[in-house]
Amino acid sequence: MHPILREGFDRQYVLLPLIAAIALVVTAFFIQEARRTYTRELGEVILIRQDRTREIAELFYASIEAESAQRGYIITGNPEYVEPYAEGRRNTFSLMDSLIERYERTDPEEAAVLTGIRTRLDVKFAEMEHTIALMRDGKTQEAAAAIKTDVGLRYMREIRDDLEGLRERERQRIYEAVLEWNHELRVSTAVNGISAVFTLGLIVLVGLLATREIRRRRAANTELERLVEERTSDLKSLSAHLLRIAEREKSALARELHDELGGLLVATRMDLAQLRRRTVIPDADAEARWKRIDAALTAGVELKRRIIEELRPTLLDNLGLVAALRWQAEQTCAVGRLKLELDLPDDEPVLNDDAGIAIFRCVQEALANVLKHARATQVKLALRQSGSALVVVIEDDGIGLPADAARRAGSHGLKQMRFRMQAVGGEMTAEAAQPRGTRMTLFLTLGT
Repeated sequence: MHPILREGFDRQYVLLPLIAAIALVVTAFFIQEARRTYTRELGEVILIRQDRTREIAELFYASIEAESAQRGYIITGNPEYVEPYAEGRRNTFSLMDSLIERYERTDPEEAAVLTGIRTRLDVKFAEMEHTIALMRDGKTQEAAAAIKTDVGLRYMREIRDDLEGLRERERQRIYEAVLEWNHELRVSTAVNGISAVFTLGLIVLVGLLATREIRRRRAANTELERLVEERTSDLKSLSAHLLRIAEREKSALARELHDELGGLLVATRMDLAQLRRRTVIPDADAEARWKRIDAALTAGVELKRRIIEELRPTLLDNLGLVAALRWQAEQTCAVGRLKLELDLPDDEPVLNDDAGIAIFRCVQEALANVLKHARATQVKLALRQSGSALVVVIEDDGIGLPADAARRAGSHGLKQMRFRMQAVGGEMTAEAAQPRGTRMTLFLTLGT
């Protein structure tokens, strides 16, 4: 073969792999850029949905803040509560309108859910506006009677459930987006590997570029993980703060009910008794009305006592955790006709207020679950202190927990118990008891 022809032939076989390698590099480059853009968009989606989750939590907190201020005004008559109520109302509807607008652009079906929530919020705030107007007009009794109805409570429960469902769906979308992001990262790494194998002729250049790209992506991955951990930590801190605020508001409301409403009811009963002793009523109908009034006041005192105990157990504040747990267990088992076995110490453990109420609420939730779902016949409650460790065990002989109880949608009780204990530095575990039933264990290191 002629040398020139052979040279052209050799050049062709030299250039073809080089051209193929360059084409592969260019193709891989565009593929990588496309995937990097997609990955960045996924990261932005994750951040946006985390912001939405935070705004949903702020929306619920703002509505609770407004309701607390409204009830404070109704109970105390102090006009200083009106401004926090107005601020909570403005924040609630501002957040709601912002969320609806954002969801309408990306998730119309969720926007419909938010629209329904807003409708219920309109009704709820209309009710609160009505009670505040009654108070301003001096109609204290009508305002107090209005807030005693369960209409507002039902609306707030529906609002809370819908918002919690929306938050759960957002968390699921975040989880799916993170999985997709990791998948895209693995695919990108594979593309980098394949490109390196088929471009050995450009090892130095391609290797340096690929190494730099991989390092950049790892740095981006590390930064994103740091941001995710930071946002997760913020959400946990916010949730713990909301729990503490809720307990403080319950405690404050319980004190106000006891001091203000309790005093009014007792004074009214005493005055009524004095009037009854000094008044002769020959009319049978009037006598019956006197008795109904006295019975209504007695029922009001009892209702006040039950509400205070639900808001903040007085035994926990006055006699300590052991007495409060004993009372709660006896009350629950009496309602459910369950056999109760107690193993409680005589000495009261030394706990701070947050740890005490956390343990009490967890035991309360556990006993309520036994009553509602376990179909048990007996319950064991034990509290043991060993050195710096405090252990509370609630065990029943019921049907036990499903294997996926902690992950099941709507299973908020176990998650809330676990979070309460984590918020005070403790732990909660749930396991099968022998031979049947469920054993829940609360563990707390004292002094944390």
